[in-house]
Amino acid sequence: MYCRVYNWILTAAFALLCSGLSAQELKCRVQVNGQKITEVDPAVITQMERDLNDFMNSKAWTSEVFGPQEKIDCNFFLILSGNPSQDVYTAELTVQSSRPVINSSYNSTLLNYLDKDIRFTYVQNQPILFESNQYISNLSSVLGFYAYLLIGLDYESMGKNGGTKYFEAAERVMQLVPTNNDEAKGWRPFDGVRNRYWFINNLLNSKYEDYRKSIFEYHFTGLDNFYDKPDFARQSVFNALKKLEAIARDNPNNILLVAFMTAKADELIGIFSGASPSEKTQAVNLLKKLDPTNAPKYDKIIKG
Repeated sequence: MYCRVYNWILTAAFALLCSGLSAQELKCRVQVNGQKITEVDPAVITQMERDLNDFMNSKAWTSEVFGPQEKIDCNFFLILSGNPSQDVYTAELTVQSSRPVINSSYNSTLLNYLDKDIRFTYVQNQPILFESNQYISNLSSVLGFYAYLLIGLDYESMGKNGGTKYFEAAERVMQLVPTNNDEAKGWRPFDGVRNRYWFINNLLNSKYEDYRKSIFEYHFTGLDNFYDKPDFARQSVFNALKKLEAIARDNPNNILLVAFMTAKADELIGIFSGASPSEKTQAVNLLKKLDPTNAPKYDKIIKG
């Protein structure tokens, strides 16, 4: 079990006994694809990828201590779609993260999210700078926002409301972005219903507290008990999904619900394929309510 899980139970001093601790929280792999912008020197794209990897993996985002095996496993896939002016890029960013399941070699996906609205400035050989209390650039703000979001989701999966301060840190990053900035798209409420603004706004909105409860119950009470108590764990996962039912009924396109089901659809098929016939039927009916787009996929549970 993680040293960080112990921190919820023991004093912070105990964490210092864990060997190999470091200040970096993320084990991040950043890939930059520039195939759509042939007018840009490929060497610039290569350097951009190197700089983004260095930025994400060398910065300490929190004051917490992380052992080598505790770092949050994540991937950033940046697809450059345009180069409207010198050193300015438009792009889509896919952000993925996972956390290990206790007593297994399995990693469960926490987030698999596509951000379609990114415009940023990158100048080769200039450092990427970030301050938590100051806006410096949209590039570092986007990266910082997702760093805090991923850390928050990881902590949320291990303790009730464990991610609050990191979600609040992501919100502060958002609030510092000038809304009249040419690169501000995705940070504002009128930029659509699925963007950075609505993601963090909903996470911190008490109206959706059951979403956060479901993250904890799904992972800590559910998945982390599968090795010893598979029936109990499967029921805990089902109970977590039930908490999402009201969101699906009132707002089926809510960004939190869509993000959850995108990350978990395939995993849920595996979880419930080993259930009893009656449990399978209940699970499939619920999953089709939560994720009607993928309804045919969940029929695999019955056949499994």
